[in-house]
Amino acid sequence: MKEKAFSIIHLGEGLRWVLKMVKEISWGGVVWYWVPLLTYASAMFYLSSQPIQGQEIAVYLKAVKSFIYAEGTNFSIGFDKVFHVVEYAIFGILTFRAFRYARIGKSEVTIALLSIMFVVIFGLTDEFHQWFTPLRNVEGWDLMADALGGTLGVSVWQGALNIPVVRFLEERIPLQLQVALGISALKM
Repeated sequence: MKEKAFSIIHLGEGLRWVLKMVKEISWGGVVWYWVPLLTYASAMFYLSSQPIQGQEIAVYLKAVKSFIYAEGTNFSIGFDKVFHVVEYAIFGILTFRAFRYARIGKSEVTIALLSIMFVVIFGLTDEFHQWFTPLRNVEGWDLMADALGGTLGVSVWQGALNIPVVRFLEERIPLQLQVALGISALKM
């Protein structure tokens, strides 16, 4: 009987702790920083699970080629890496924003390094995941392009935060979003 009472009391304390944490969360910040990161990461994971056939890539590259002039296979090999750099630069920006908001790390440099490490680890798991996807290739150069893109994204956004207007908007919008969502009433 004592064990049951203890577990109910323990469960009640845990539930109170969870409710306290939910009340203390800045929901505007979660929506502004974490939802875009998690949505983008989910989309990246979903798209890398899709088998892409050579014919589909050829049609896509042909469409892109009409905008950018290039010749032969060098275009498809090099352009694939450009896609990786751009994709992971955006991911790096979103990761840095979320980690900065959550204050993961003591300084901006620590947050930047942790963000880059997270992006590289995500890229590594993405390449591993593609190993099990039909018609997908695992390449070390893709991981290098991912790391470069993540580093560029984090660096660009860290530099953009030195612009007063960008920093003001980045820090002010979550507060306004929370008020607009009507969630400020959760705080006690």
